[in-house]
Amino acid sequence: MRKQIFFFSLCLTCLLVSACVSKEKYEELEARLTDTQAKLEQKDKKVEELAQKLGELEQNWTKCQQDTSELHARYQGLEKKQQMLSQSLAQREDVIHQVDEAKRKSESDMQSQIVTREQKIKELEDAVAKLDETRRMLEINLLAQLESREKKIKEQEVTISKLGNQKQYVETNLIDLKEQIVIQEQTINEQMKIITELDTVRLKIENSLHDRQSEIEFREKRIKELQNAIAQRDKTKRQIETDLKEQIEAQQVKLENLAGKLKVTLVDRILFNSGRAKVNEKGKQLLSTLAESLKQNNQNIIVEGHTDNVPIGPDLREKYPTNWELSAARSAAVVRYLTEKAGIEPQRFTASGHSFYSPVASNQTEKGRHQNRRIEIILASRR
Repeated sequence: MRKQIFFFSLCLTCLLVSACVSKEKYEELEARLTDTQAKLEQKDKKVEELAQKLGELEQNWTKCQQDTSELHARYQGLEKKQQMLSQSLAQREDVIHQVDEAKRKSESDMQSQIVTREQKIKELEDAVAKLDETRRMLEINLLAQLESREKKIKEQEVTISKLGNQKQYVETNLIDLKEQIVIQEQTINEQMKIITELDTVRLKIENSLHDRQSEIEFREKRIKELQNAIAQRDKTKRQIETDLKEQIEAQQVKLENLAGKLKVTLVDRILFNSGRAKVNEKGKQLLSTLAESLKQNNQNIIVEGHTDNVPIGPDLREKYPTNWELSAARSAAVVRYLTEKAGIEPQRFTASGHSFYSPVASNQTEKGRHQNRRIEIILASRR
């Protein structure tokens, strides 16, 4: 738009001048104007091409905003200069207008006005020349800017390429690091699993050691108890051997050492009459003597009654239907005498009957049956 106004003003000026100058000057001025207009059109075309190229470069150069803003600022400065030139030309037009007014006012001063207008034309030519110089400088600056932008674009492309390579390198390293992290995490998980298993094993070992220690303490306690029981057993055995020496020699009483226990076997004839479950007088004396030895320790006392396999006679069958009842009754009679008559604590006793199902000899002979009819008193440690 500014260019059109400029050309319109220039043409108007030429028309006004043509009315005052000679035909030759008019033709010469018109030729110059035409030539100037052609040059300006070429330059405008070149400027448009450069502007188009500049627009294309600006589209490609989106990542360099700082440099673009700087060039934009420079371009605005050039536009300001162009505006100043346009204002100067407008001022020139005002002067020409004033000259025309002066011409209309005084035809007598026509010659002087022509000279003045020639001077104005010269000034206009100078202004056009200055404008051409300004446009040339603008073209040079634009070309320099374009070259600078192209150079910066190339530098940025090189930088972008380097950054791309660096990005690829970093991505590769990142993948390697992720793989290493995964491997390390797997290793850590395996180590944690091993640590957990070791802790479990350690706890099991500690528990086992604790249990073993408890077991050892229990065994030590049991050993002490067994030692005490053995000592009591041996002491009791020696006492019984002393007190019941005659009965032992007569094989009416038998002593046996068991594992931490002492078993005293009494044949039934020394305690009971045949088929009876009441302790006879001789048995009472024997049990009283035996009780003195039993009182000297605190072991439990198990009394077991045993019989042969001969069925109970008809006269006793109503009271003792089988050997079960007879064996149990005899063991209970011994316990009752030792607690009630001999004064041994009842809580130490256990009474049981085994009938003829725990024989120590064959029931086919009288001697074997005699051995099977017995009372066993077992001294065992308390638990």
